[in-house]
Amino acid sequence: MRHALHAEICQLSSRGQTRRGTRLYEGLQFPASNNPALDSPKTMRPVLITTIQKLFLLCCVLTVSSLLAESLPPIAINDNHKPSGILRDGVLTIQLEIAKGEWHPEADDGIALAVYAFGEAGRPLQNPGPLIRVPQGTEIHASLWNKLPVPIAVHGLGDSGSDSVVRVAPGATEQVRFRAVMPGLYFYWGASDTDDLKLRYGIDSELTGALVVDPPNHTVDDDIFVIEMISEHPGFNSRQTLATINGKSWPYTERFRYNVGQQAHWRWINATNEPHALHLHGFYYRIDAINLGGQIREYHGDSRPLVVTQRIAQGDTFDMSWSPDRPGQWLFHCHMFQHMIPAIVPNVPGLLMSPASSDSRNHLAMHGESGMGQLILGITVPGTAGASSSVAWHANRKLRLEMSERAGAPRYALTLRDDTQPGNKGDEPGLIGPPIILTRAEPVEIEVVNRLKEQTAIHWHGIELESYYDGVPGWSGVGNQITPSIEPGTSFVARMTPPRAGTFIYHTHWHDPSQLTNGIYGPLIVLPPGQKFDPASDLTFVFSIGDFGALHELALINGTPQSKTLQLQAGKKYRIRLINISTNNQGMQVSLRDANGPVEWLNIAKDGIDLIPHPGKAQLTITVGETYDVEFSTARPQDLLLDLLLPAQKIHTTQTLTFTAQSALAPVRHSQPCPWLCNGHL
Repeated sequence: MRHALHAEICQLSSRGQTRRGTRLYEGLQFPASNNPALDSPKTMRPVLITTIQKLFLLCCVLTVSSLLAESLPPIAINDNHKPSGILRDGVLTIQLEIAKGEWHPEADDGIALAVYAFGEAGRPLQNPGPLIRVPQGTEIHASLWNKLPVPIAVHGLGDSGSDSVVRVAPGATEQVRFRAVMPGLYFYWGASDTDDLKLRYGIDSELTGALVVDPPNHTVDDDIFVIEMISEHPGFNSRQTLATINGKSWPYTERFRYNVGQQAHWRWINATNEPHALHLHGFYYRIDAINLGGQIREYHGDSRPLVVTQRIAQGDTFDMSWSPDRPGQWLFHCHMFQHMIPAIVPNVPGLLMSPASSDSRNHLAMHGESGMGQLILGITVPGTAGASSSVAWHANRKLRLEMSERAGAPRYALTLRDDTQPGNKGDEPGLIGPPIILTRAEPVEIEVVNRLKEQTAIHWHGIELESYYDGVPGWSGVGNQITPSIEPGTSFVARMTPPRAGTFIYHTHWHDPSQLTNGIYGPLIVLPPGQKFDPASDLTFVFSIGDFGALHELALINGTPQSKTLQLQAGKKYRIRLINISTNNQGMQVSLRDANGPVEWLNIAKDGIDLIPHPGKAQLTITVGETYDVEFSTARPQDLLLDLLLPAQKIHTTQTLTFTAQSALAPVRHSQPCPWLCNGHL
């Protein structure tokens, strides 16, 4: 009765107001205001206490008192290193409990949330839930005791690849028996009011546990990560999220330390209500296996895809391997902007929060260093004692990338100058950053000049370079040499010698969304030695999101929401480079189509890695931080549409590509690389 009254009062107090979450600054809760003056701590004035405000204050008091009165058991963080249950004679027996507990998603003495969690009988509740790990062929006997006052549906405890469901009434215990037949990475999960993982978003969102079936004679040498998330609503476009890896949000996620040359095997589970784009800084990683809706596909040897960014859909899992070959501090993170900034705890039914017991200033300092939070892992690769480079650095080229402000949209202008070419003053700024064209194995210096009124940083996405130049301020670097932010009026010189040719990206790594939606990004193209960039046959399309004020966010192709027709030539082969550097648009649908649907093109590269060329329908799902290269030609004159669709956001834009017979096509002189991209004249 007390909880029902509390819920009703909280609901009353929020009616007629914008639903806002609470940012996770430990010990401090800052509900956002629509009035900047009211947000200032210096503003002190008498306020008339209304009935609604009284109810809100009562709600806050009851929230804290409810947590104290419940005396909730603590929820332990589970790093998925120790299997649960008792394995004897080919049978695993495990007794699972479902209850409400107190969870600390950041510091152990930080804020606490009252959430539902799994646990093993006689042991603390865990987040993620107890790890079930067995050899192939094991029979699993599991009991489920629901200690909650609401029914829970538990999915995933059944035959491999099936979505078996066990419904456990309040206070009841159910028994489950099944055999672990197919090796692979799976998970079990629970929910109080849905059977669709894509619709789970509230107090039950931490009800997840890993289930691993090992092949015979398998040696365990992996780390298992469960991604969970509480959000303001199910599905896409949540702007209030608390996303965690194995129960913790950055900077409190587990840290990893590897030696140069050491092999790392990671396994990922997406138990959230939306996909993620998982990106590794500085290195490539191989995909060993993917579980798509219960169907596992394994890769072996050189057939394993080599990527820097991998999309993982809701309910899917994948295995990856990688090995660092350079020392430094590196990141692995979701590339969706919303999932790499400090968390905002959403206002969802039944979710109670108590303040931190520790000094909030420590927390603010850790977040403020680089503005990051949530789905991020930190990796340290120590350098060899006494080791130093015996090769003196000499740059064959010196470039200057200058950022400045301008009136209108986009707010920022980027220009590029090649200092090795006398008299080169750079081109006029376009709608996005100009293409940077480099050569494989050629040393280059790029001086990033900040003429903005704010700090910034540039990350060279997909480039294998030294950690200090990777572009994460306050984190990248080796030892005491840590990358600084680029302060207004200063510059930073990045050094790199690209080891491979391909399509890459440069973009801001300062976690202010306005920088990413106002043009601080561009294509980074590395060519083989001896090859010249030919803008007449090498076409780059950068897909992004732009902030256009009253028009809000719009989908952009090369910086514009309304692209002009691009005149091309029939019978000519084109290389087409496709880049997604949007904010949160992890599932861009990109296609090249005629009146009957997608045509056919030749897939030749992903993330800068050459593929075995293979034809396919001209249709791709490109996640944030991915690049694809394709080849296309048409023998006959025709009009085609380059189509960009964001299904979740219902945003759609296109660009017409007109292929004309050679005799009818007027000659075009290109005074600069890629004029349609540099100046936004599409």
